[in-house]
Amino acid sequence: MGGPKGCKTMGTHRRPKSADLGGLHLATGSEDQGHGWLGDGIDLQTPFAELLSDMYNESVLTLNEPEDDLTAWADIPRCARERFICSLDSWNFEPHRLTDTEVLQCCMLLFEGLYSMDGMAEVVGVPLDQLYPFIRHLRRIYRLENCYHNFRHALDVLQASYSFLRSAGVVPSLSILFQSNRRWRTDRTGSLVASLDLSDIFLIYVAAIGHDVGHPGFTNVFMKNAQTPLSVVFSNRSALEQMHCSLLLRIMRHHGLGRLLLRPDARKLLWETVMATDMSVHADFMARFQSMLSGEEMPTHLRKILVAQAIMKCADISNPCRPYHVSQHWATRLMKEWHCQASFEKQLSLPTTVQSSEDALSEAKGQLFFNATFARPLFELTIKAIPDMQMYGTQCISNFLRWQERKANLEKSKPVLRDYSVVVDSNGDFGNAFRLTLPADYCGSDVASSGSDSDEGESVASSTLAPSTVGSDATLAREERHAAIRGAAGKALRKQKSIANRNSWSPMGVLAVPALPSHNKDPTL
Repeated sequence: MGGPKGCKTMGTHRRPKSADLGGLHLATGSEDQGHGWLGDGIDLQTPFAELLSDMYNESVLTLNEPEDDLTAWADIPRCARERFICSLDSWNFEPHRLTDTEVLQCCMLLFEGLYSMDGMAEVVGVPLDQLYPFIRHLRRIYRLENCYHNFRHALDVLQASYSFLRSAGVVPSLSILFQSNRRWRTDRTGSLVASLDLSDIFLIYVAAIGHDVGHPGFTNVFMKNAQTPLSVVFSNRSALEQMHCSLLLRIMRHHGLGRLLLRPDARKLLWETVMATDMSVHADFMARFQSMLSGEEMPTHLRKILVAQAIMKCADISNPCRPYHVSQHWATRLMKEWHCQASFEKQLSLPTTVQSSEDALSEAKGQLFFNATFARPLFELTIKAIPDMQMYGTQCISNFLRWQERKANLEKSKPVLRDYSVVVDSNGDFGNAFRLTLPADYCGSDVASSGSDSDEGESVASSTLAPSTVGSDATLAREERHAAIRGAAGKALRKQKSIANRNSWSPMGVLAVPALPSHNKDPTL
């Protein structure tokens, strides 16, 4: 709240530090700023401040990594490189068929192709091999037990983003890695997507690989109903996406990519691109994107944000537009993850908020609904802005017809229920999820699970939440921090009363300070 030491001078007089008093009032007295940290009357209430403290400390613990995790990126054997490049250049890409090591190698190949763009390495300011610890770090914070929102989904979204940008002619095909001369520059000009500069394109890649980092395996609606700390902190508005953004920014800075965030427009593009993946804001995005395509005047940086959001949203829900057998795989994975959430909701006596499809007919109906309601309209609108993406829209229509045919065939036969009990047993204990995404009184596993997703060949335990964060020592430390916050609040309350009549920092007085919006904002802006 206070400014830096050493006040600036105004003429021969120093500026008074009374701005601290205005910040103190906002933090302790306003219902909009701080949720009334001190409460009413003589009883101190500091839950919001305590939650912010917990969020900071849990984030620090989540971002910690052992030194042996920072191994250098080994060269990929030539035969493997050729196979991966051909696979990544195909819309028939299937990351679930890759091993853990191969998933990381494919991520690096996509960034290696990006670095062949003339000037990209200079703009990023970090050598290609130093991106490997960054990507590996992100990989560690994705929860392995998630059937859908895991690191393979992140790679899938990254490869889709690459495919869209390659089709639009603003990034090179990965086949350039077969060439000795790898300096490439786009010849596209004038189009909306061509307005993206090198920094924007790199940040789209980063947003793609990090857009679900720390995902617990359940939805914002679940967290709202369970009143989880994370949902409370963000006022039930895009809580997961705000967590993903916050973690991603901190990991970027941890690995020397903070230079890209120094430019406010660039940082805002990254933040808003990830935030757009929340489907609860889908209708608002569609309206704004349509307005831009209809000729509404807006600043260039806002137009670029909308284009980046369109690419990311199409990539995030691209499964209905993949070849049918790939689309069907991802549909089943999502149904398994929702089944785990539904079981968790029943365990906590909460309303079931996701479609837990235990039979193929329900799955087909769900895909038809999602395709018609979200995927097709989004791709149709995006194709107006980027006509080169037409092939993906055509595949989306083809898949819709296939799902219709499948639905008709299933309706003629007796439904066969799927047994998801094994999935729930191995993946349904959410005790190792990011703690603030869980109900405050949830008592899950005391140690991060060592289970793995056998369908995808995962070989390491999830490290989203370090085991030390759930032990008695961590609980004691948390209580000590909360006690310190309450003590500081008491001092603030007494000080606030003693300065209530001071108004030196504002002609209208301290009480005239307007409340600022407190949600859906990049805290670093």
